[in-house]
Amino acid sequence: MSPADIATEREDFELVKRASAGEPGAFDEIFLRYRDQIYSLAYRMTGNAAEAEDLCQEVFMVALKKMGSFEGRSAFSTWLYRVAINRSRDYLRKKKRSLDTVSSSEEGTPEIADSSNSPSTAPESAAVSADAKRLVQQALMKLPENLRAPLVLHELEGLEYSEVARLLRLPVGTVKSRIFRARTRLGDLLEEHKEQWLG
Repeated sequence: MSPADIATEREDFELVKRASAGEPGAFDEIFLRYRDQIYSLAYRMTGNAAEAEDLCQEVFMVALKKMGSFEGRSAFSTWLYRVAINRSRDYLRKKKRSLDTVSSSEEGTPEIADSSNSPSTAPESAAVSADAKRLVQQALMKLPENLRAPLVLHELEGLEYSEVARLLRLPVGTVKSRIFRARTRLGDLLEEHKEQWLG
């Protein structure tokens, strides 16, 4: 762990203590520090911007309520990511149950259908980039949750294998294996689009 990481952990721990004691502004600092990462994780897990925003808000509400239970045995960011992963999994389970009771043929991936049929109004280079991101997100959503979560945490959120293992409560070997399988499946899903990116 780098000196910068150690300093960040200490700062987080102090912020959590101040927030738990009810100090005005302390929780706002935590929110501003981690909001983008938690939103990014929620979006990668759900594939929907509005749902990710709702989940992000929910994660911080839960964090505020449970702040007193944080004991500093892991980094605060790891604890917060765990809350976000658990909330995302709960959300995906509920969504799957509701889609099982309704016809899932159209409702399962409304954004994917809409975005692929609508013309882009952005400049061409931005459109290509946006299209690539959309295709990657679509492919991510086709991965099972047990493969998507470790891949998102390691590849997109930048966590080390050991951090992902602690967060998901899995052996490091299992994390590496799942990430390898996720990369392979993602590569297969994106193979048909490779030519359009290479021009």
